[in-house]
Amino acid sequence: MEFSDENLIRESLAGSTVAFDELMCRYQRLVFKIAFTYTRNRDVALDLTQDVFVKVHRKLATFRTGRPFHVWLARVAANEALNWLRRHRDHLTVDVLPAECTPAANAEQERRLLERERQRELFRRLGKLSRRQRLAVTLRYFEEMPIGELAMVLRCSEGTARNLLFRSLQKMRELKSPLTRVEEIR
Repeated sequence: MEFSDENLIRESLAGSTVAFDELMCRYQRLVFKIAFTYTRNRDVALDLTQDVFVKVHRKLATFRTGRPFHVWLARVAANEALNWLRRHRDHLTVDVLPAECTPAANAEQERRLLERERQRELFRRLGKLSRRQRLAVTLRYFEEMPIGELAMVLRCSEGTARNLLFRSLQKMRELKSPLTRVEEIR
């Protein structure tokens, strides 16, 4: 039997560590993706994920029941990531997907290489967006968050959230890979 978020929150507030562990298991991927969207560094995102859950555990009593927990959690994660960025602005390093160093030996390997290349290009284009745009695209298309909840996380109207997504996707489409530009020059 699966418990609702509200039941798990109630149990957590009553002192159940098992209930809070279940909340963490449900939402650790969401928190990690938000942290990675801002920091673009796996190790930092993992540390931030832990920090977010420590903070949420301490502040769980301030959560207003009747609202979606994951929206509140996403807002906390975004705020923590922004705070981290402000403190560490001078020495940021960005994780890059590892380059493949061997040529494709078969069709399956070639398919995987092409998929990695597509992912690199997607992450490159995401990296060109503002932090707010990256967060919106990540939550909407990777986490499949509904527009209404996305608007709550971004603290804007649904129309503004839609407009932000539209402009973000438009900007990503306009960004061409460096290889495409070189080929156009020739």
